[in-house]
Amino acid sequence: MNKIFEKQRQREAPTFANINLLGKCNADCFFCLGKDLSEYIDKFDMNSVHFREWLNFNDFILKCTEEGITNLYITGQNTDALLYKYLDELIDYLHSKGFQVGIRTNGFLALQKMDIVNKCTRSVGYSIHSLNPIVNKIILGRKFVPEWDLILSKTIQSRVAIVVNQFNVGEFENIVKFISDYPNVKYIQARRISTDLRQELMLPHVEIYEELYQRIASTFRFKGLFYDAEVYDMFGKDVVFWRTIKTTVNSWNYFVDGTISRMYFIVEGYLKNRCLTNTANSV
Repeated sequence: MNKIFEKQRQREAPTFANINLLGKCNADCFFCLGKDLSEYIDKFDMNSVHFREWLNFNDFILKCTEEGITNLYITGQNTDALLYKYLDELIDYLHSKGFQVGIRTNGFLALQKMDIVNKCTRSVGYSIHSLNPIVNKIILGRKFVPEWDLILSKTIQSRVAIVVNQFNVGEFENIVKFISDYPNVKYIQARRISTDLRQELMLPHVEIYEELYQRIASTFRFKGLFYDAEVYDMFGKDVVFWRTIKTTVNSWNYFVDGTISRMYFIVEGYLKNRCLTNTANSV
């Protein structure tokens, strides 16, 4: 295995948990981690399945409570959180159980669902990979670029992730400059592509990320570490260089087919815990 993909397995105690939705998406990001699991999860189209019907969901909530995990993030493993039919009700339910809730989204539906977005008591994570429709089409499979100026100004609290790759590396600093104008954005994550099963395919994008990092490190002011991820001041915003496999953060992961993983590593954790999904086809 290429050492660039070697995982840091010394992790801190879990500080949050993810609810990973499964269903059809309104984008087709070439780097999507869900593509590593496509043979297992693409059969599930659960965006219209009520959360009370999710297998092992009550067990997951109970275990989070027992472990003192109070921060939950609703995301999509092969879909987008804002596509979930019962998202509004789910957020209310989790709040009633004492959790702080955030969501992760590509933002395509953010303006239409801003009332739901702003129910979040943790930050809303937006993904902005390009401001150019042509590049957006290459990366996400859609030319449409959300109205980020309105979205970022209307969202009460957010953070932005930019997944750096060969197609958008040339506009990375311009994207950061654009985001830096919005005080509601707490910080920016410059994310390196993560994969367990497509390493050879993604290697050129990972290498371009590291080249970008070296350029940023030689130009901008280093501020410190966040879970072992380097933080730089770029245009007045904290930009965290997030290599998922290298950081020390830890989390639980629940997948709506019933799988519960105590691992931050999404793909590895899912595959090791699939025994919990024996009856998932009945959902």
